[in-house]
Amino acid sequence: MPFLHEQWLAQSRQLNPRRRYSSQREFEADWVGGLRRRHGLSQEALAMMASVSVTTVQNWENPASRKNIAPHNQDRLRDIDRELWIKSHVTLLEPCPPFIRALHDLLTANRDASAQGLADYLLTTLPPDDVERPRLLHWAGLAHSIADPFSARAREYQNAALKALGNRGSGLSAAIENEILGSQFEDLMRQPEGEDKHQRGWYLMEACQRLYERDQHPAYKWNALEVACRVPLSREIQYGLLQELTEILGGAAVQRRVMCDHAYMAVREAYARPDSAHTVN
Repeated sequence: MPFLHEQWLAQSRQLNPRRRYSSQREFEADWVGGLRRRHGLSQEALAMMASVSVTTVQNWENPASRKNIAPHNQDRLRDIDRELWIKSHVTLLEPCPPFIRALHDLLTANRDASAQGLADYLLTTLPPDDVERPRLLHWAGLAHSIADPFSARAREYQNAALKALGNRGSGLSAAIENEILGSQFEDLMRQPEGEDKHQRGWYLMEACQRLYERDQHPAYKWNALEVACRVPLSREIQYGLLQELTEILGGAAVQRRVMCDHAYMAVREAYARPDSAHTVN
């Protein structure tokens, strides 16, 4: 069965879909546009990757077009989406345990079910206090979300990975921790608005806070503030983090970065006027 036709049928069976479509053609057009948005591709770039003309891509994205996307092109779009997803999410950082390398090999070989089964099994055998558990939880989340970004199991593992970060003195290397944080932040920004996004943002902000408490590195505190601003979390949390950064780095340095970086726009009013309720001293 062609890929997008299969996706369309799955969409049609959902009781409460995120969006309702009047036809398969409308679904296809939205899916192709979503593919480009997810990976930051222009129509020209997608046309080159799919070995078609720009006009063809424009027709794919036009819901009024009469012709469905040809089956071989549907399969190529599926492969492009997967290749780009793996490139942006899946990284082997040394030291790499054999079980992480095995998960990597299964994912790159398009054997998602095997990767999911292995990840689930490994999590039942790896001791709860093993230093590698946060990375394994992260990879388990990847294994379940590659086929379904809204998988409940994927969310469970991703949130557990964030909860595990920074809880032990002998944590993962900074490179691996930052890979987990970076990957989860990118997914968070693509997640639709709602309670699930808010909860995941809270977990990510808390992970950054724990890493700061462990290492005393201000970058983690800045990460926590960015998450609080971009989700967004409550004003009390945002301005509490801003005050903590001010106490750590000084008011002038923090104000300079907040006013120059778009990520912190939500707290700029702290410097807008002296009588503001959220003025930072």
